[in-house]
Amino acid sequence: MSPISPAEAGTVRCIGLNYRDHARECGLAIPTTPVSFLKPGTAIGHPGAIVSVPAIAQDDELDWEVELAVVLGKEAKDVTEAQAADCVLGYTVANDVRHLCPP
Repeated sequence: MSPISPAEAGTVRCIGLNYRDHARECGLAIPTTPVSFLKPGTAIGHPGAIVSVPAIAQDDELDWEVELAVVLGKEAKDVTEAQAADCVLGYTVANDVRHLCPP
């Protein structure tokens, strides 16, 4: 199977603060529902590609995490928990590179 291109992916939908320990280490309240946010398809890199970090961003605040990415193969709007797995095409890993949580 070939990699998914940014054009094929479209908008990347993300869930944040769904790990209690991570919320605590950031000094944030544990949310009652997961925090959701979007990233553009252009945030997707080719497997094995080097993650380029501009020199100005290379400081003690740069953080990275390896994430589980769920690839949906069909629309998953208003599906029940029992139906959710039917929408999953597969799983992969993702690098999440960003600045650390605010002090």
